[in-house]
Amino acid sequence: MASIENFDMEITTLKRMRTVWVYLPDNYSPKGEGFPVIYMHDGQNLFYDNLTAFGTAWHVDKVFQDIYRSTGMSCIVVGVECNDKVRLSEYSPWGINPLAFKQKRTAAKDKQNRGGEGAKYAEWFANVLKPHIDSRYNTDRQRMATAVAGSSMGGLISCYLGLKYQRIYETMGLFSTYTEFNQPAFNRFESRTVQNLPQHAFIYVGGKEWGNQDPVGNRRMVASSVALYDRLVKREVCCELAVDSELIHYETAWEAYFRPFAEHFLQRYRDYRKKQ
Repeated sequence: MASIENFDMEITTLKRMRTVWVYLPDNYSPKGEGFPVIYMHDGQNLFYDNLTAFGTAWHVDKVFQDIYRSTGMSCIVVGVECNDKVRLSEYSPWGINPLAFKQKRTAAKDKQNRGGEGAKYAEWFANVLKPHIDSRYNTDRQRMATAVAGSSMGGLISCYLGLKYQRIYETMGLFSTYTEFNQPAFNRFESRTVQNLPQHAFIYVGGKEWGNQDPVGNRRMVASSVALYDRLVKREVCCELAVDSELIHYETAWEAYFRPFAEHFLQRYRDYRKKQ
């Protein structure tokens, strides 16, 4: 049977403790062939409704149980919980663009939550967390078996991780990615980072990310996601783009589009394994 475990771990580069959630699929075994892994952020929002800030989780476990029943494909999912007091800082390597939250109620007023710690978080995520998971669980350690995914600011840091640590992550899942947190800095990073290895990216954005009251913000989110798609395609990253005109910035939307992302990742992995 599938199970969900958790343990506490220090983000050593930032000296902060976090809970790490690990989904093990129905057919998980500590022996035999290793399992592919999807690494995610906002771990408290992935499985249990009662742990989320807004009452609804991604239900990643149910998505994968359904995938396994219908296709036989499965994987491990690792989700690191966030701390809202420093989430914006940990999920962006750059400080906030002062205009980014100008008209948002979620304006980052706390000086400790205005970006700039993402590089340290990413260093730990790639170089400490992954080896720990590999030593603790029966994983396939190859890059074709490894994906990173997240939503909003989690999408931003997932894209940063995917491009900076191409040797580790073959696939990126970028849901409602908030590159506008600091678009100029993100663009500079992307343009200066050489594409050394083939990658895949799944990019999703909703047409009503900020609700009916902010049509300008909605158009900006769609435009920034399309622009991200265009830039990644220019880098020769193999991309999928999904735009759903009716969906808002919420877990139910990410749950709906997480399934095609996961299925396509696992199908590529299955095809890769058949060639070995």
